[in-house]
Amino acid sequence: MNLSSEEVGIANLASGAHFAKTLQKLGLKRVFFSPGSRSTSLIIGLERYSDIEIIPVLDERTAAFLALGNSKRENSPTGLICTSGSALAHWFPAVTEACHASVPLLLFSADRPPELQECAAGQTINQKNIFGEFVRGFHQLVPPSSSEDSAEELIQTLQLAYQQATGINPGPVHLNFPFREPFLPNSADIEIPATEEQKQVPKAQKFTYPDSPQKIAAEVSLFKKPVLVTGQFITLESLQPWLDNFSLPILCDSLSPARHSASSNTISRYENLLRDLHFTEKAIPDLIIVLGPLPTSKTLRRWIDESEAKRIVIEPRGINVDPLSSNSDQFQVAYEHISEITLPQSPPSWIKLWQEAEESVDFQLEATFSTELPSFEGKLAHLLSLHLPSLSDLFVANSMPMRDIEWFWKQVPSERRLFGNRGVNGIDGTLGTALGIAHESNRPAYLLSGDLAFLHDSNALLFSKQLKGSLTVFVINNFGGGIFEHLPIADEPEFEKCFATPQNIDLQDLCKAFKVSHEQLTSWTEIILRIKHPKKFGIHIIEIRTDRKKDRILRQKLLSISPQDYA
Repeated sequence: MNLSSEEVGIANLASGAHFAKTLQKLGLKRVFFSPGSRSTSLIIGLERYSDIEIIPVLDERTAAFLALGNSKRENSPTGLICTSGSALAHWFPAVTEACHASVPLLLFSADRPPELQECAAGQTINQKNIFGEFVRGFHQLVPPSSSEDSAEELIQTLQLAYQQATGINPGPVHLNFPFREPFLPNSADIEIPATEEQKQVPKAQKFTYPDSPQKIAAEVSLFKKPVLVTGQFITLESLQPWLDNFSLPILCDSLSPARHSASSNTISRYENLLRDLHFTEKAIPDLIIVLGPLPTSKTLRRWIDESEAKRIVIEPRGINVDPLSSNSDQFQVAYEHISEITLPQSPPSWIKLWQEAEESVDFQLEATFSTELPSFEGKLAHLLSLHLPSLSDLFVANSMPMRDIEWFWKQVPSERRLFGNRGVNGIDGTLGTALGIAHESNRPAYLLSGDLAFLHDSNALLFSKQLKGSLTVFVINNFGGGIFEHLPIADEPEFEKCFATPQNIDLQDLCKAFKVSHEQLTSWTEIILRIKHPKKFGIHIIEIRTDRKKDRILRQKLLSISPQDYA
């Protein structure tokens, strides 16, 4: 079908309108986009024909991590739009994280039409299936036309993509839109009526799980010394019945909501406990139940692997999250149904052993942290646990900040939420993801980051003027990669150049260039005030300089603290 230029423009605008109206009906609230010509019809469609908030972001990489953070907070899809060519390749780090962390994203890339492919046309690459297995689905659209079938196909594809993004294993879905020029018609006002499919209310998805709580209960009925390891994805509401089971030791991932409960059977000091031979000789479980991915602790993973206990892994998404070499039985059950699993009754001495050891280590850590400990970065993680507002969000960068949270965070009952990019555990997009969590939030947001993770994503500071909300960023500046100090390579002569990689950057000058507030603090009293009383608007960088060589020694000292008494 050969269309005139005006007909092509009208078809493109109609496509953009149907695109916008359908996404609004599906429930999409927000789209981050990067400027470009080829995506004109999608952008204009959203602006003119929907109430969806669309937010321009210069850099596609930052836009993708903003969308990732936003989807993490909302637990629902966020959209991304870019022009053709290399633009969508910048989404790749965020897409891989969203894939492995099961974060729903809708990726809308504009493209050249078929006749401009593979002929050296500008801003043109092969965009089909560019993200491979990192997306839950890929959909290649056809250039818009004036036919009713074109609109119906677009609407049905969008509905399917939304279902794929929010399925039993949520994640990113990619839709590729080829457009011919002109992207808009000459006519200024064109009415685009809604189709019958757009008028229908989308049906909620119903998920069927292959396993049942009763099946798991039958597997665990004869055991007497169970331990529960709870990951980051289960909600506090789903976990509450097990938190109320006071005979069950619950080992909490650094991001697990169990760390914010009032339960007395949660165990946060397992790094210390499981390094102590006298404790592990007494604390021998016969059953370990793991909810989702394991915590980062190598000590915990090694203990589980060598325990010879029966291991049950419960993962609703139906994916393998068990990297250990020992055998495990895996079950796909919704977390909201785990309360239906009847656990065997343990002797009172079992939970008492864990609780008294936990209390002993916690008491000794508290005594140490109550001293000044000048510039020890692990103390910041501890102070955040004590002083963050109850209704707040904290994003934790990978490497040492995540481990400091795991090792030194104190359990305090609250409604806080902790986030991290634990899908692939990279430092990519740390600041951008935190900004996505903070944007349009009704809660104060915080970021705990090392200097390298912050600098790796410093381009996200360009978003500062568009941020609606606040983000308080604590940057631990130890002039390099602190996590490498804990590896054998730290003793080699090539260490500083090739692994620690210190950056000669003045953070104050960097923040000044982006017109973002910055202050360097050395007093814990002042730091506590910034934690308790965050500013209401904008990005605020608080730099804390530390010595990674000394911190390595102090961390090892703190992690060697052992429980003093046993039941």
